[in-house]
Amino acid sequence: IFGMCVLTVQLNDEECVEDEEVEFYLLFAGTTQRHLTTTLRVSHVTLQAVCPAHNRGETVQVTLCQARPGGLVDTVGEDRFQFVQDLALDMAQFLLSASGQRDGLEGALLLDECQIPLQECERLDETLALALRHIPLPPGWSVLGTDINTHSNTEFIRLFLLM
Repeated sequence: IFGMCVLTVQLNDEECVEDEEVEFYLLFAGTTQRHLTTTLRVSHVTLQAVCPAHNRGETVQVTLCQARPGGLVDTVGEDRFQFVQDLALDMAQFLLSASGQRDGLEGALLLDECQIPLQECERLDETLALALRHIPLPPGWSVLGTDINTHSNTEFIRLFLLM
């Protein structure tokens, strides 16, 4: 959901354009968001782009477009792409909803209980930080809750988890 991965697009013979002035773009169209990304031409048949962040897990339509000098834009091809909600986003949403609530950590599972694969645990800090950057925060939201004069132990634990 938070993007930042590199997507590789392979062009077939009909799609190859030798003209260096032609630029390619990827248009991601979901139910609530659209994204337009530029591509980098790695070779005459290979393009790369950084995947944009998206606000929900869903399958989106991806359209490869080419822009020629003079403003002419053509559709080259289309495919589907799946944005997947993962553990980091689930954790970020839980931390946001539990913040400032005295019983906010009730019912929370310890990471040990989740049996998270080792590879995912190693990336969890990075992906949790990305997830927190892409979740819209409610107006006036604070990691310590709405009453910042009340500092319980659970609020400081949440602050530590968010860092």
